[in-house]
Amino acid sequence: MLCCSDPSRLVHVYYSALNFRDVMTATGKLGYEVFTKSRLNQHCLQGLEFSGRNTKGQRVFGMGNYGSMSTMVMADNDLLWTVPEHWTLEDAATVPVVYGTVYYGLVLNGHMKKGESVLIHAGSGGVGQAAINICLHAGCTVFTTVGTEEKREFIKKQFPQLTDHNIGNSRDTSFEQLIMLETNGRGVDLVLNSLSDEKLQASLRCLAIGGRFLEIGKADLVNNKQLGMEIFLKETSFHGVMLDFLFSASSEKKKVLCDLIVEGIKSGAVKPLVRNVFAEDEVEQAFRYMAAGKHIGKVLLKIRQEEDKKLVVPSPRFIQASPQYYCSPAYTYIIAGGLGGFGLELADWLVLRGARKLVLTSRYGLKTGYQSLRVRIWR
Repeated sequence: MLCCSDPSRLVHVYYSALNFRDVMTATGKLGYEVFTKSRLNQHCLQGLEFSGRNTKGQRVFGMGNYGSMSTMVMADNDLLWTVPEHWTLEDAATVPVVYGTVYYGLVLNGHMKKGESVLIHAGSGGVGQAAINICLHAGCTVFTTVGTEEKREFIKKQFPQLTDHNIGNSRDTSFEQLIMLETNGRGVDLVLNSLSDEKLQASLRCLAIGGRFLEIGKADLVNNKQLGMEIFLKETSFHGVMLDFLFSASSEKKKVLCDLIVEGIKSGAVKPLVRNVFAEDEVEQAFRYMAAGKHIGKVLLKIRQEEDKKLVVPSPRFIQASPQYYCSPAYTYIIAGGLGGFGLELADWLVLRGARKLVLTSRYGLKTGYQSLRVRIWR
């Protein structure tokens, strides 16, 4: 099992997974600028991970900054893996982002070690299950939280090592009392947090001396919520974990994460998660289902049926879709009065459709801050 080194980046997508970033940006709860400052990348930010076949017919899975919720994707070879023989493509689609987030957060930022204690919020979700798998395999003591009795029973069935003494409630702050009771007032070494507001503050108080807080949620970060300095009297550290930034990082940094996932698959720490699968024509239902927060594990979109053979060169997949105008990056587009209201919007429309050379004519030049802003984000 190796990171995929095929120079061909084109992948036929068989399964694509939904993540909360997709839901939050699609519903307008988070702006695109949180994840990328480039206007060129903001047209279609949905789709972080996929599984499928490359042009040679080999089964692969991977992740990238955007565009994986499609029939074909240009993959990042630094974050592309071959699918193990005993996995299906559906299995593989549940792995990249959740395990990438866990390794990036707990291992690369949190420096988790054997024997430490970890609080993992939302344990029945994709990241939660992946984190529990990694932590238990590493020999750590795990505490987690869930929001319903159904999810509590799922955790106890899926992870027999965890009992009610390890599982708290994510709907209120009562998990703080559970942690302090079970650790004799010491607290935990690491917190993998996705909760907000007062539950985030309670999670901070669960840290032991020298504890590390890994924040994978976005709400409090985007809203610039106050943290309070008192927590650092215990020599704790706070890390904002943004897997999105890894996609634009160096190949060397990506390779570290790639190798961790490879080793995790070999050792059995990385394993496919439970999932809910929606058909290609059920995209809206899939988004609404995930937005409701009632799912367990991953939510997948099935783009096409996997063949029985391990090596099959896929044929192009045609679907019904609305046509869209595209610009040639080699052409120059001239807009008379390009700095007016309509001209700026037309220029933005062209940029999002591939135009890379624009000439905006104007009688007065750049006069307002808005004009300067629009020109700056296109560069």
